[in-house]
Amino acid sequence: MAKPPPAVAAQIAALPRNDAKRGPELLHVTLALLFDLHRAPPDWLPTTIAALDAFDGTAFPLAFDRIENRKAVTLRTRDPLPEARAFQAALIRHLVSARAPLMLGTTPEPHLTINYGGDRLRAEKIAPIGWTVEEILLVESVVGQTRHVEHGCWKLRPTVTSPLPI
Repeated sequence: MAKPPPAVAAQIAALPRNDAKRGPELLHVTLALLFDLHRAPPDWLPTTIAALDAFDGTAFPLAFDRIENRKAVTLRTRDPLPEARAFQAALIRHLVSARAPLMLGTTPEPHLTINYGGDRLRAEKIAPIGWTVEEILLVESVVGQTRHVEHGCWKLRPTVTSPLPI
């Protein structure tokens, strides 16, 4: 997952459609769904951590400019987020090549859930909220307990920018 930095998390938490009962520390963008840790063999977690230790990913931007109510209230964008999708594809390719255990499906479209209960309101545009993802986390979402257990954090390489022409 990618978590927004504290200032961005506070901005998201202040949105009127955000569920105030959930703390800003729980806000995140799921980049890949791997496996259910409680049903996984005991070697899957250390194998996945070892694979992520060898991953060389590049930082990428995320920005959302819409609130949509689907099964939950989420921040989304109509922008295809090419850097984020390329990162997801590179991550999955790496995990597959490293023979990390995966229950492959598709990578989720980048979004950030702000209210799991939904609110039945219409989609609306908002001022863009975004950040550069500089690290990824391997997190276990403890179902029914509204908490995350972090199993690792990996820094991403800074994005290389072209020098300005003189």
